[in-house]
Amino acid sequence: MLKDDGSAGRLPWTPLIREGPMTGTAVQEIVALEDSLTQATRALDVDALDRIYADDIVMTLVLGEPCGKTVVLDEARRGVAQRESAAAGGKPITSSYDKEDLKVSAAGDAAVASYRFVVRIQADGIDVNRRYRTTNVWMKRQGRWQIVAAHTGFVLSPKQAASLAVEAS
Repeated sequence: MLKDDGSAGRLPWTPLIREGPMTGTAVQEIVALEDSLTQATRALDVDALDRIYADDIVMTLVLGEPCGKTVVLDEARRGVAQRESAAAGGKPITSSYDKEDLKVSAAGDAAVASYRFVVRIQADGIDVNRRYRTTNVWMKRQGRWQIVAAHTGFVLSPKQAASLAVEAS
């Protein structure tokens, strides 16, 4: 079992690792790559995200809409521009992105990582606090791991889930 020590401002977490024969190294690589993804997402590091996501990635966003790599990278660029503009205008945006409950399974040149993450944004008097769950499918191609598919959905509170259940009935 690997354990992140929480250094460099990261939230400490202990991933659940499922290893079969010949997968221990792959799982460790994916755990490290998921940490790199977290750091790139926090920093809106477009170059790092470009390396992590495969050119042919298939993503499903929280409302069910599909998108590709270009949409994700463009969104990161917009985030950088918004953050810089807000700071220049004296109204900085503060945000956090905390990953938790990482689970990784690997077999051969494929791996799946699943985790929850919490996004908190404070800007211009508005506070946003949202919880999500993401599943990333990693594939090793030409000796390099990249995310080839990803799905993100909202994590509802029990009250929100009950409300939806009532609406559906």
